[in-house]
Amino acid sequence: MAKEIDPNELLGPPLTSDYMPSGYAGIFLFARNRPPFSLTVIQEMLADPRVIFGLWLLKGPILANARFKVECEDDDVRKFLIRNVTRFWRNSAARSLKAVEWGYSASEVMYRVVEGKMSFDILKDLHSQDCKAVTKEGQLVGFTVRNVPDPTTKQGRQKIFLGMPKGFWHVHWRTHHPWYGLSRLYGAHIPWWEMWSDGGYRDIRRLWFHKNAFEGGTMYHPPGITRTTDNTVVSNKDLAREMIEKKRTGGTLTLPNTMGADNLKTWEYVPPASNEIPTGLLEYGSSLKEELFEGMGIPPEIFESSGSGFGAASGRQVPEEAFFSVLQEMVQWLISDADQQIFRYLVKLNFGEVPYEIVPFGLTGKAEERESQLREDARNAESAQAGIMAGSGSDPQVEE
Repeated sequence: MAKEIDPNELLGPPLTSDYMPSGYAGIFLFARNRPPFSLTVIQEMLADPRVIFGLWLLKGPILANARFKVECEDDDVRKFLIRNVTRFWRNSAARSLKAVEWGYSASEVMYRVVEGKMSFDILKDLHSQDCKAVTKEGQLVGFTVRNVPDPTTKQGRQKIFLGMPKGFWHVHWRTHHPWYGLSRLYGAHIPWWEMWSDGGYRDIRRLWFHKNAFEGGTMYHPPGITRTTDNTVVSNKDLAREMIEKKRTGGTLTLPNTMGADNLKTWEYVPPASNEIPTGLLEYGSSLKEELFEGMGIPPEIFESSGSGFGAASGRQVPEEAFFSVLQEMVQWLISDADQQIFRYLVKLNFGEVPYEIVPFGLTGKAEERESQLREDARNAESAQAGIMAGSGSDPQVEE
């Protein structure tokens, strides 16, 4: 017979507050002859313009389209939260979203006084590599920041501690780790490494175009030597090599019009012939680009679209709703962290214990908005058609 659970056991802190996912070691070790995925690798990946573009595709809709509703019975608290949440999203959300590429982001929270109330001002950006989370009894209480100038020595560096609510800590993909999460670039690491590693795609492409772009052609020369105008003796072989090298840098050639015993020119230059691009070379690069974006969670229809809207180039139905659902989760986690670490402190400081809730929406609701608009257009079209058939000549009824 199952033991009855004491209701008091359901209250209190979680029993798994100190739980850490198995196999997580801060970095992911060697696999299939590629380097470990670490913060250093992320720094290198951020030099790739395609990675930067992929991050723009992820963050852009979040920053531009996210909307929030504050539910609170106290109208003063509701207006206060609307002002502070709006300011946070306008001037600091992009800084917090560095967690997308690093797995986590840390910032110092700056406050200001507005109308006699302590309010949010802006986040001061801190590099993720310089910050380390500090926990107590399974709860995040702040983080340490290294490389802070020491005011006593004016030259040395020190490590300081920022506690909540002076510090703000945001985590991306916290299912992998509660405090350090996982970078969105982890799924793109394999195609990125295949593209940028020694002997990878970029080396192959560069080598082929280098060999074909700088091919100097062929120079036929007679055996023996040539005496120049200043009585210098030069081997014909060296002279031919010198002419080819000058031709490679944009020089011109002047050759004697003399014929050999076999009725062929003794000096003759044969310009290089253009070679066709190897079959599959460019397609190989395109497939790696697609794999890189897909590893970041971006459907190919988004970055391939050349017209307006999703899938305009492909003509296929795009999983737009699935893509925005993932972004909506990122919005929810960001506003949740900001609420727990900043806004609740401000509400308690200025108004006391007042219940409220910040409800995010605006990304996944696009499909419903379009569907509602299509239904409205259909109703208007039916009304117009009915009016024409009845011969009434009146305008169709538009529902506002």
